[in-house]
Amino acid sequence: MRYTYEIKKENQFFILFFVTITLNYFSPVLIVQGSFEKTFTSMHIIFGLMILFAVFFGGAWCSYICPFGALQDLLPDTSSKGKLPNFKLLTGGVFLVLIVAPIVISGFQRIIVPYHMQNTKISISSVHDVIRYYIITISIILITIAAGKRTWCRYICPMYIFNYVGIKIGRFFKLPTLKIVSESDKCTDHCLMGLDVANMVKNNKWNTNDCIKCGECLNQCKCDALKIKWTK
Repeated sequence: MRYTYEIKKENQFFILFFVTITLNYFSPVLIVQGSFEKTFTSMHIIFGLMILFAVFFGGAWCSYICPFGALQDLLPDTSSKGKLPNFKLLTGGVFLVLIVAPIVISGFQRIIVPYHMQNTKISISSVHDVIRYYIITISIILITIAAGKRTWCRYICPMYIFNYVGIKIGRFFKLPTLKIVSESDKCTDHCLMGLDVANMVKNNKWNTNDCIKCGECLNQCKCDALKIKWTK
């Protein structure tokens, strides 16, 4: 099942190459600003699609589409892999409230798609944009080097909330979704998100809220204990 790994590696180059165009489309700051300005933006569409994507594909967005997930995967893992406090639901909950509350209170009064990119349609077109890009990129690089691969995704990223909401919707309606399934008499233990894969296999319990479908456990497993398929 190495195809997931190969597809992911090929996508990572293109995702990072085009981040100068796409960065603002994934900006948590701009979507909050748009909501407070009563403006429907391209970010509202994209983050809505993230929820819909999570309904059917779980956390796979983080593995195959997110540029900063791709950045972290390309960095060496130099940490001791100690666990940090998990702030994802806290940061994501605050983020979601800041987006939704202004919409509930005031609604939308105008539409600007794309937002803050009316002239160039790309995200990095000025010195200010370049500085912002490097601040974000270098911060994530330093966090990853200091605390371990995918630390930003595992403990901090506010956009995790969209995966969480989408996964909960899929479970509530019992919709088929992309999952990794296991044979409980076999096991492996390799996960970019720090999940206890061996224990999950043994008990046939999968924490799909945090699983990003990266395929690393499938690639490392020598016993063919894991498979990926559509299932309720």
